[in-house]
Amino acid sequence: MLCLKNITKRFADGQRSLTVLDHLSLQVEEGEYIAITGESGAGKTTLLNILGTLLTADEGEYVWSVKDNGQPLALSPQPSAPNMVDRICQLRNQEIGFVYQDHRLLPQFTVWQNILLPTLATKSASTEEEQRRALELMEFVGITPLKDSPVTHLSGGEQTRVAICRALINQPSLLLADEPTGQLDAANAQMIATLFQQVNAQLHTTIIMATHSAEMAKVAQKTYTLKEGKLK
Repeated sequence: MLCLKNITKRFADGQRSLTVLDHLSLQVEEGEYIAITGESGAGKTTLLNILGTLLTADEGEYVWSVKDNGQPLALSPQPSAPNMVDRICQLRNQEIGFVYQDHRLLPQFTVWQNILLPTLATKSASTEEEQRRALELMEFVGITPLKDSPVTHLSGGEQTRVAICRALINQPSLLLADEPTGQLDAANAQMIATLFQQVNAQLHTTIIMATHSAEMAKVAQKTYTLKEGKLK
């Protein structure tokens, strides 16, 4: 589905350069559920941001096998052609879903409005099919009664489920999750762990998740540890 080869990412730290990812390689097959563990500051979020096309690697190759025309899409090094930039933006919106530790829900909007937000990237209103999909997702994660509630009135576990629905609304091939249970108690964390298993098994969504939680990592099919800029 996608392949990282010899990915290197550096950040400026005063007068020195800090290498966060060091010739890192990863191959992901369609339908896999992968957990990435590691200490704080190891580069897990940086890796997810590169996978999600929010950051570009300084060195190495990132290739995505695109389904619509059968041709691989090279995402790294940084593409310069305007049509490639547009294609990567389209890929990010349609094929990649994000779940963040802090949820990043818009507080002025309801549950329903937050879930449908990604559908409005290129148009002013959601389609009937997209609205039907939103209702199905809310039922799938068990938050249908919260449809018209302000997201500020929800518990942490409920907000996580809203964030998962929003991430899945465009039926992405890949779901990226950055510490999705980092702010939850044990009971809610277990509920989210079970939900991710169901998303992977029933919706056939490929998942790559960064986590400190041994319980979350345990339910993944593969587990890697990010250490010294490489996956081990």
